[in-house]
Order: sequence, then C-alpha cells, then structure tokens
Amino acid sequence: MTDSFNKYCEEAASTNLPSSEDEEDIGDDDTCSAQQLAKEFRNFRPKDESGVSLQRDYVLCLDADRGFSRIAAGLSSSAVHIFNLDANGGGRLEKFCFLPPSDTKTSSICGVRFLDEGPDNVLVGSTNGYVLLYDLRVKGEQARFRHTEKDKGQLPVSKSITCFDRNANGRIICSGTEQYMSNVHLLFFDVRERSFMGVYNESHEDDITSVRFHDRNPDLLVTGSSDGLVNLFDVKESEEDEALLNTINTESSVGRLQWHRNVYEKDMVSCITHQHEFKIYECQEGDEVSSLERSDITAAIRRKNPANCTPINAHNQEDGGLFLLAGTNFNRGEVLRSFNVASKTKLEPLANYLGNKQIVRDSVFDAKRGLLVTGGESGIVTVWAEQDSSEASGSEKLKIKSGKKNRKKTPY
Repeated sequence: MTDSFNKYCEEAASTNLPSSEDEEDIGDDDTCSAQQLAKEFRNFRPKDESGVSLQRDYVLCLDADRGFSRIAAGLSSSAVHIFNLDANGGGRLEKFCFLPPSDTKTSSICGVRFLDEGPDNVLVGSTNGYVLLYDLRVKGEQARFRHTEKDKGQLPVSKSITCFDRNANGRIICSGTEQYMSNVHLLFFDVRERSFMGVYNESHEDDITSVRFHDRNPDLLVTGSSDGLVNLFDVKESEEDEALLNTINTESSVGRLQWHRNVYEKDMVSCITHQHEFKIYECQEGDEVSSLERSDITAAIRRKNPANCTPINAHNQEDGGLFLLAGTNFNRGEVLRSFNVASKTKLEPLANYLGNKQIVRDSVFDAKRGLLVTGGESGIVTVWAEQDSSEASGSEKLKIKSGKKNRKKTPY
C-alpha cells in the first residue's frame, strides 16, 4: 500500500467522531488454523480503493447502475461520491463527481439509488423528507420528491423519511417514514409527473426501516419495519387492503431486506434483523426457507465470539445461489468473510477478504464479473476480486487513492 493512503487511514482514525470502531474490542479469534481457512475460503483482495474524505465520514450506503459501470457512495455527511468503475475487468475506480450535502444541519442521508438502467440519474434520500433527483450530465438537482401539506386527504405525515427505493422501470418512488402521531406511512411519487401519488398507512405500526422494489417486476414492493413485519404489496392497487398480498412476522426488528431468486426462479426475500439474525422467506406463501442466529453466522465465518459478528448484506450469484457477507467489529473490522446459504443447515464457506481496513456498512456485487464493492466506517470504497496465484506476490503493491476530491469532472 502507498504511504499516502496509510497516512490517510491514520488521520481518519484519529478524529473524534463516535464509531463502533472506537468501542473496546472484545477478545476474538478464528476457530481454525490459517491453513484451514485458506483451504475452505477463496482469497479475495482489493483491486482498488479510494478514500472519500479526511474527516472520517462513514460510507453509509452504496449503489451501482445496472451495468455496474458506476458506483454511488452516500456518506454520513450527506454528501455523495460518484465513481466510474472500468469495464475491462480491472476493477479500477475513478472519481467522477461529488454531490454536496443538501442540508447538513438538519438531515442525514438515508439511501442512494440509480434511477433507471443508465448511469446518469441518481436519487439521494435525505431524512428531512426529500428524495432528490440528480442528472450527472448537467449541473444541480432536477427534482425533489416530498409529501407536503398540500397533498390533501391524508393523515398527518412525518417530515422525516427513513428509507426509499424506485421501481424496476424508474417510474415510481416509495419512501418510508418514521412513526409520527402513532402513524407510519409509505409515500408514493410519480417520477415523470414529479408528483405525489398516494400513501399506504395501515400495514405497519412502527418506523419503516427498509423498502425494496422487485428488480424485474415494477409492481412488486416489499417493506420492513421495527414492528417485525415484512409486507408484500402489488402497487398497481391504489387501495392498501387490495395491494397487500402477504404479511410475514419475523418476530424481530427488520433491518435490511433484499430480493432473491432460487434455482427454480421463485422469488425469495432475505431479512437482516437489528438483532443480527438472517432470515429467508418464500415471499408469496411466506414460508421460512432459512433462519440463522448470530451464533450460526459467527460459526460460518469461522470466528469464536458472536458479540463481534455482524451480517452486512446478502447477494445473488450468477448460478442462482445466495451468499451472505459478514464481518466483525474486532480489530477495526479486519475480518470480512462470506458464505453460501443453501438451506437452513447447509452453510458453505465462500470468500475471505484479506486486507480489509474498516468496519463495513454496505456492499454491492457484480455477479457477472465476481466483483464486490464495499464501503464503511473509515470512509473507504473498496473493489474486491478473487486473487489468483500470479497476483499473490504483488497484491500488497496496490496503489490506492487518497481522499482528495478530483474536481476536474465535478459539475456541482
């Protein structure tokens, strides 16, 4: 690694922003030898890394466009960094532009999503109630989507949103709110008309924590809440009772939802809970396919102490498989591994991400090229790829870019 990037990591770590990295480490270790780890897990190393700031801004959320040519990283400062990812398989990051915070005093970021199949339109969610649309080819935001008092005929709505998503054809945005006057809401907006469409307000009883549209069917939406419920909706229906297709009780507090498809092309929904559990459901019938406790996840990545272990994200593989990325808080997040989830009892070691420098908060995965991109609490965006024998000796010589902003291509 370069001296400049090592200095960046040291400076970032010396700031006073509270972090799970600052917590006292609880003792931990692997449950097997290094030789056994190398035998069970495939080794991945960074193809490229980029620091987004010297102020120790967290990378809270990531998204990639449909072609995986551009990466958006949302920071704890509410700013967004946009990177180009080379299309030649090299996994190199190039800073493309920087979207400044919309209002750092009163809001934080709650998500970032590319709007459609192309790499130019980006949505940024702000907890002050806005979802902002940017066109990266021109200067400035293009639209703001927010429920206002003029949207008549609705119950009082929280001024703060907690999460959002857009549907598969980029026509609809759905925002989830925190609880307000005993109500929580799913707010719908028409992207082309730049207008409020309607609201669902009866299916959840606590803060909405995750909303995810199906990646192919623009009418299917799954939502999760602190109330423990996962709801499946058909958003073609304007009436909430008719739109609600199924309700699943996770008996926990829902943290993150993702869509998956099994080898039979049946839709599945995975759930990471705030208690660090991982669950998979067959969404139409609501049948539980897999349920992993924190201790199960810890054992699957060959670690000893469940108190340090955190599931991060679940991703689809090209062959229809599903893997779970998990890390630890021990030693500043040094351990980052993944495993295949085939059934309730069949957990197969997949990858060991060597050289990780931070507690990871989010990830995106390119199944075609096998590239994993992570972002986390040290403000680093990392592109991971499997290491072959010819790269082993030179992997530590990777040149990594510091957090200085390249404004030559910054339209804002």
